[in-house]
Amino acid sequence: GAPADEVVDLVERALAEAGLSPLAVRHLATVEAKRDEAGIVAAARAFGWPLVVHPAAALAAVDVPHPSEVVRAAVGTPSVAEAASLLGPDGGGTSTGTAELVVPKQVSAHATVAVARHRPRGRLAIVGLGPGDRDLLTPRAARELARASVIVGLDQYLDSVRDLIRPGARVLASGLGAEEARAGAAVDAARAGHAVALVGSGDAGVYAMGSPALERADGSFDVVGVPGVTAALSAAALLGAPLGHDHMMISLSDLHTPWDVIEQRVRAAARADVAVAFYNPRSKARTWQLPRALTLLAAHRPLSTPVGIVTDAFRPAQQVTVATIGELTATPAPRLELVGMTTTVVVGSTHTRVVAGHVVTSRGYRWS
Repeated sequence: GAPADEVVDLVERALAEAGLSPLAVRHLATVEAKRDEAGIVAAARAFGWPLVVHPAAALAAVDVPHPSEVVRAAVGTPSVAEAASLLGPDGGGTSTGTAELVVPKQVSAHATVAVARHRPRGRLAIVGLGPGDRDLLTPRAARELARASVIVGLDQYLDSVRDLIRPGARVLASGLGAEEARAGAAVDAARAGHAVALVGSGDAGVYAMGSPALERADGSFDVVGVPGVTAALSAAALLGAPLGHDHMMISLSDLHTPWDVIEQRVRAAARADVAVAFYNPRSKARTWQLPRALTLLAAHRPLSTPVGIVTDAFRPAQQVTVATIGELTATPAPRLELVGMTTTVVVGSTHTRVVAGHVVTSRGYRWS
């Protein structure tokens, strides 16, 4: 029997004292027994808010600061206002810590009100930008960049897509070597309820930011993956079809993976007779790893086996060279100087050959 004017006045006063706008309110909530309470229904209509009702048992399970046994005796739950404000519209919101009470219960002659702030569920998009050419950036990647309120990535990658980032978005750019910090920043922002795009070149889940970010995931935010054209595929497309049959991708960087582990993988690829795409093949400080890997492969395949060297694929400085294992393991081997950190080296199997200038690994099938 509470008058609608009293309910409206109580709600307006609670919001005003907390410095909250009625425009920020998502819905009005109460216990199921009050579904048809005239004053509450009229107040919801006056504000233009949906009215959400919860079973008494659901409200009774919510931990609140001011429970009342009198209320429990009347409606079956020790709290209506505080508990209803904390529950989400679908009955969730408290177990994941996404709601906080900002106005504890206040009373008038016939009504009680409380206000809770619900943090939106965050979203982390792991976005691959492709090899660099804008034509090879997927439409879905562009949409994710446009919708994100926080963009995290290597500075040079973010510079290449500045025009796709929406005005007002927070851009967290950092330099080489800050992978852990970038992953942490992206996860923290998603956990705080933001729509986050964590970007990487190629496919962000291949030797990139996807792994360190998702290792920190705790289920408190949504995760989506947006595939990109990764380096092995970019290099293969420029070379021809060197990955036409079974193949492996192996990073030769021993900064975080012990070399003996890498060598075991290269030996396995050599014995399996599969094509191999080498990531991180060579840098100024790491010059012996690629020759060693090629020597291991040479023990199981001819020195005439084609090797594709692709640097800066689909970028202005693109270089594509085809050599052989023999040429690259000889002394001297000047073509090794073509290899750097932006190079992908693709080594063929015993079924790989050069056809009209294209590197092709036969599928070995009988076509009917």
